[in-house]
Formats: sequence, structure tokens, C-alpha cells
Amino acid sequence: MSQVDPWEKAADCVRALAATNEPTKREILTNIRNLWMGLAEQHSFMSDVELAKQIEVIGRIHSDLAEPSTPIVH
Repeated sequence: MSQVDPWEKAADCVRALAATNEPTKREILTNIRNLWMGLAEQHSFMSDVELAKQIEVIGRIHSDLAEPSTPIVH
């Protein structure tokens, strides 16, 4: 697995924030950015296995919530 840079992922969120005015999307991106920043600040205290798990979890959250999806029709 190639190592993901949490700081770069946080920067991706900042760029996406600059590109949207939608309040819900901005809140989601801000929260995801905070997750990446927290991981970046704490990664030196984690084993490689724990870091990989956290990257996977946050990456999944990032892709599930931040990416455009098909609207759910009720």
C-alpha cells in the first residue's frame, strides 16, 4: 500500500472548501479536514498498522461523505 499523507488529504479538503459555497458540503469537508489534521498530528505515536487502519477509516469516510453521490429518492 502506498502511504497516504494526511496533511495532503487535509489540503485537498481545504481546496474543496474553497470551491464550494454549499453549507452542508462545507461542514462535511471541514470535519473531514479536521480528522486528517488530527491523524497527521498523532501519527508519530501510532504503529504502522494502526496508522494504516486510521488512514483506511478516514479515507472511507472522506470518499463516502465528500464525493458527490446519487441523490436518494424516497
